[in-house]
Amino acid sequence: MFCPQCGAPNEDEAVFCGNCGAVLDPDELDAEASQEVVAEESAEDPPEEAPGAEVEEAGDLAPVSDEAPAVPPPPPPPPPPPSPPIHGGSVQTSGMAIASLVMGVAGWTLLPLVGSVLAIIFGNMARREIRQRPDELTGDGMAVAGLVLGWLSVGVSILALCLGGIGLCFFFGVLGAGGY
Repeated sequence: MFCPQCGAPNEDEAVFCGNCGAVLDPDELDAEASQEVVAEESAEDPPEEAPGAEVEEAGDLAPVSDEAPAVPPPPPPPPPPPSPPIHGGSVQTSGMAIASLVMGVAGWTLLPLVGSVLAIIFGNMARREIRQRPDELTGDGMAVAGLVLGWLSVGVSILALCLGGIGLCFFFGVLGAGGY
């Protein structure tokens, strides 16, 4: 059952709206109230009042009238979904692109191989994220810079390992051939 005031969904047996507190079915409430009033009047046997008189007890009963209850209006349509927030036309820089650039620099200074691999991973993730949401995110240049720094650092590391291995082989080969 939907509230006729605010359109919020409620349980079928609810009398009042859980959202705004409005009466969900005024006809049903009037019928219940008049049945309670008749039961109380017959138990107390007070002097009869004029037809159409209002009977209230503790201020929570609706007036009793001889008129036919009005048909409740249909519930209003549900409110439209909230619109996405408008940032005034500004777009954000991708956090992954920033991380890629930072890790690319760290791959050359603080974390030689680990930073470079992370720069490559973050750079690829950032470029995919920016391609999927071009109106919301920027930072493709930072992501590319992080990728380039990462791949260059990995390449230099592999080259250094290869040259170091060749150097060690040469060094131990010269020592072994000396006959000391």
